[in-house]
Amino acid sequence: MKRASGQYNAAMTSPRTAVVLCNLGGPDSLEAVEPFLRNLFSDPDIFQFPAAAFTQGLFARLVAWRRREEASRGYAALGGASPIGANTQDQAWALEQALADLKARVFVCMRYWHPLTGEVVAALKAGGFARVVLLPLYPQYSLTTSGSARNEFLRACARLHYSPDVRFIDSWYEEPDYLDGIAAAIGREAQRFSVPDPARISLLLSAHGVPQRLIRQGDPYQRGIEETARLVRARLAWPRVTLCYQSRVGPLEWLRPYVDDVIREQGREGVDQILVYPIAFVSDHIETLYELGMTYARLAREAGVREYHVVPALNADPALIRALSRLVRTALREER
Repeated sequence: MKRASGQYNAAMTSPRTAVVLCNLGGPDSLEAVEPFLRNLFSDPDIFQFPAAAFTQGLFARLVAWRRREEASRGYAALGGASPIGANTQDQAWALEQALADLKARVFVCMRYWHPLTGEVVAALKAGGFARVVLLPLYPQYSLTTSGSARNEFLRACARLHYSPDVRFIDSWYEEPDYLDGIAAAIGREAQRFSVPDPARISLLLSAHGVPQRLIRQGDPYQRGIEETARLVRARLAWPRVTLCYQSRVGPLEWLRPYVDDVIREQGREGVDQILVYPIAFVSDHIETLYELGMTYARLAREAGVREYHVVPALNADPALIRALSRLVRTALREER
């Protein structure tokens, strides 16, 4: 069956409702790494400077140039590009099929690489979509993710004089199908261990970290992550589950405990089986495949951990698609 993509062909007959799946994005080649990083560090919702019109661009160019080599190594290890674009597109195709009775079109919208928000908003306007469900693929709200996606979408709408009825879904980690999908995925991956007994496996729930300063300013991200972890624990009833945080950069204090510290500590304690689930991500990309899957796997071996596995993100798992479909239907008041 041919996949119903046709994502930016405004000549196609367009229904009134569009669903926009928002994600971070990632470079589609090694040459795209530096401009991707420039876009990331130019985000005013994450990095705020006095006289930003003059200083933000300079900061973004400098940091992107300094980080390109390290970042390029990670993407090179994944074959030279981020898989997040393809994985998000698979989710969009699956969701469009799940919403076929609503005749809703599903678009992919990336914050820092193509298809960029301005491109998507232009396509929505050209297609005559009067109603848009904006669905960030971040289960736990943060200004740095869902909030940034929403703000950029509204800025792009204003620039193009486009005024659809926008229905924004900001946080959805309590969706039962999403949580059931996580529990099932963890159970499947646990079978890869030589002794697949939950009593013998240390489960790490790893979330992308943010600076402590952001949480002190009122961002609800940490509460959402902790509640997600609690709900997952309740479904699993495993004896040893640790919530930890990854991907910190720079000198600021970030949310703790750091996943690398936890791995080292558990290695010292004699833990010989560690299973990691990326609790803040629904798509596999550099943080799951390279950071967790390669960098921390090497660290675990060095720490004396005999077996270390990372649970794949849900990607286009039917449980996740059911959760996203329910969210859209609720937003449209057509829940069934």
